[in-house]
Amino acid sequence: MRPRDRSPDTGSLVFFEHVNLRVPDHRLATLYFIEGLGLTRDPLRMVGTRNMWVNAGLQQFHLPIGEPTPLPGEVGVVVPDLEAVLAQLDAVSRELKGTAFSVERADGTLRTTTPWGHRIRVHARAAMPGWVPQALAYIEFWVAPDTAAGIGAFYQAVLGCPVEARAIDGDPAVSVTVGPDQTFRFRERPGAGIVPNTNHVAVYLTRYRSIYAEIEARGLVMEADADEQFRLQDIVDPGSGVRIYRFEHEMRSLSHRGYRRPLVNRVPVPWEVD
Repeated sequence: MRPRDRSPDTGSLVFFEHVNLRVPDHRLATLYFIEGLGLTRDPLRMVGTRNMWVNAGLQQFHLPIGEPTPLPGEVGVVVPDLEAVLAQLDAVSRELKGTAFSVERADGTLRTTTPWGHRIRVHARAAMPGWVPQALAYIEFWVAPDTAAGIGAFYQAVLGCPVEARAIDGDPAVSVTVGPDQTFRFRERPGAGIVPNTNHVAVYLTRYRSIYAEIEARGLVMEADADEQFRLQDIVDPGSGVRIYRFEHEMRSLSHRGYRRPLVNRVPVPWEVD
């Protein structure tokens, strides 16, 4: 990796590993994620017809077959060559005609949508210092007005994450550190709010047992502790307990067998990058 002039603080969440999006068609997913974005289908796990894991550096998209539901925001993806990705997406665009696929330039990035309307913002590695050639850098969640501060308070007080208030294009927002150079961003948007969906994220955390006990005491465990993971869905005001957002989190300990599993990629692996 390139030399760094800073060492970012991390909290109890130390690694954002994957985002899970249900899709109905793996052929279209291959066209968009593999041929278009230039990512790599994991050759070792989920290689059948019911699920598809797509490697992006150290992280993944998980794409099980199912009815797609909205992702209320966008996923930020880092690539080594933005122009190459634009050419690749253009090359598959004819076969994606008639779907929700789109791509356009926007402020030095590519704003794209999957064939099912999930928003993916593509960034050049050169504009994201410290990052390896491919990565999932962030998820930006669109939330209701006057909720970002409360969401940030939950991550800070309950999950032990560094949180920073940081506006996005003039919209109030908070940025939550979920790993080195990885963030969950909660951006207030008019008309936004809790959107029923079947998507989820997976993160790894320290203080696993104590955080689980805290979540359990608050009555917020969605799926009980088993095999070094549990699930959390409701984000509440840490003072009042009132729910202010909902999105499923797969919470894993550092003893989980998937932690930092080496992934096959068609770009240089991180430790080969200067």
